[in-house]
Amino acid sequence: MSHEQTGSAWFAGFAGGQPDPERLSALARWCEQLAPTEQRKGFERVLLEIASPHTEEEGGRLNAAFDWIGVLADSGAFESAAVALIPRDAIFTGGRLKDGSFVAQVILDGGVGAHSREAQSLAMAWIAALLRAFARQAVETGALTAH
Repeated sequence: MSHEQTGSAWFAGFAGGQPDPERLSALARWCEQLAPTEQRKGFERVLLEIASPHTEEEGGRLNAAFDWIGVLADSGAFESAAVALIPRDAIFTGGRLKDGSFVAQVILDGGVGAHSREAQSLAMAWIAALLRAFARQAVETGALTAH
């Protein structure tokens, strides 16, 4: 499954629901605290919590995407699995600091972005930044619809 197919499949399912910004922020903090040896556990929890299909067709695409991301994580390709979760139209960066911690930034289509600091692995830094970007997007969307 290509990055485009994976990102579109799970992102469509997530976008259809009402994300809870506080829950996403808490999940981002949890991801940052995971040791590099616990990254697989991070992917399992994130995949369970971030998306839910609304139709049978979405469910099939979502399952295929999650299976592919699971294969990547099971094989130790954590950075590839994280990139597969980032929507195709998003901008992302990341790196390692001198102290060995990792930082990342994700900017979603439309300009909403967020970052991660002090993560224990690059993959979890990207995931944390992505979750925070979704949280910020939910807050901004909620503010626009409230007025």
